[in-house]
Amino acid sequence: MANRSKADSMSWKSECQAGSGAESVPRQMKTSAVNTSVFPILRFIAASIVVFFHFGQKLEYYPQVPVIFRAGPQMVTFFFVLSGFVLYLGYQRRELVFGQYLLKRAIKILPLYFLAFLMSVVLRILSGHLSFAEFLLNLFCLQSWFPHPLSLNFTSWFVSDLLFFYCVFPPILFVLKKTRPDGWKMVTVSLLLWAFTQGVLIILIKLLNTGMYAVHSYPIYELIMYFPLSHFCSFFMGICGAYFIQSNGVARRQGTTLSLLLTLFILCAVGLMVQFQPELNKLADCKLPFVSSFYAPVVLVLLCHMTLSTNSLLRVLSWPKFILWGEVSYALYILQAPMHTLYKYILPEDVAVQPGMYFVWFFVLLLFTAFLVTWVEKTIIRRLKIIV
Repeated sequence: MANRSKADSMSWKSECQAGSGAESVPRQMKTSAVNTSVFPILRFIAASIVVFFHFGQKLEYYPQVPVIFRAGPQMVTFFFVLSGFVLYLGYQRRELVFGQYLLKRAIKILPLYFLAFLMSVVLRILSGHLSFAEFLLNLFCLQSWFPHPLSLNFTSWFVSDLLFFYCVFPPILFVLKKTRPDGWKMVTVSLLLWAFTQGVLIILIKLLNTGMYAVHSYPIYELIMYFPLSHFCSFFMGICGAYFIQSNGVARRQGTTLSLLLTLFILCAVGLMVQFQPELNKLADCKLPFVSSFYAPVVLVLLCHMTLSTNSLLRVLSWPKFILWGEVSYALYILQAPMHTLYKYILPEDVAVQPGMYFVWFFVLLLFTAFLVTWVEKTIIRRLKIIV
């Protein structure tokens, strides 16, 4: 994330769908309890932050940019929480047929994944640096389970994690529908799983910093950053948060000044936490795993608040024109690396490294992904839906 989803934190139409981030929101998922229309622009902003984190670092003023706008790895947590949150909302009142469910999920994320995969393979062959092992792992979306998950398209590890989460979602949904546990208990269980995961990651960070294990010989760094089980608690917390809202019958609050102030407070709190991560490390007297699910509870609070509140800021963020931006977010995420490599192949090096050219490249990337998503949605995905 940062290395999308960004692929269910991002939408795509009639059901909770996958995108850059990941799980997308049905265009009209509005009930008496929730309103997810603000999610598309959030996914686009998160995906843009990931792109800026990866390719904006050569800009002269990059260090002066507030940390929240270059917090690419932290945005992955947002995508995973959002994926679980929206996925549960999409299937809470629908029967889940496992085969159809997996096929629909694959249709949402794999066409663009394999486009990025093919682009990366061709570019690697041209450079003469493609190994058969990395080819196979990326072909079967298994790269995040093995060392060196960034070896081909370095953002595709996100999809590898997400596919695993998709596979474990049906049994989780079955248990929730069968047993109907208390919403508060499920939130508590998700927090305990999150705390346990954070504890394990803190131990791994300490091992990494002791020098007992070299990164190249023991993949502690990869376990912390990319391993699916390091991020599963974020996905599970999103499911439990959505379950809590629905099972407890939490009603939406009408727009008030207090609601607007609370929205601004939560957004500022998130920004300040990211900005002052070194101070949080000192306060905890250890290095915290900010890049791996640390912000999941805060993200869940943000999502719950935005789905249950109405105020002037949220109405602006819910502008219908932002839906396309949300749909673009997954393509923006998964194609950023091969598109940047292609960009360096096309332009002379002295031109490509000019600071202003980053914005030109990002604009071209945005136009290309918008066209691609529109074309894929209208031609390939809709035809595949008919077959399904």
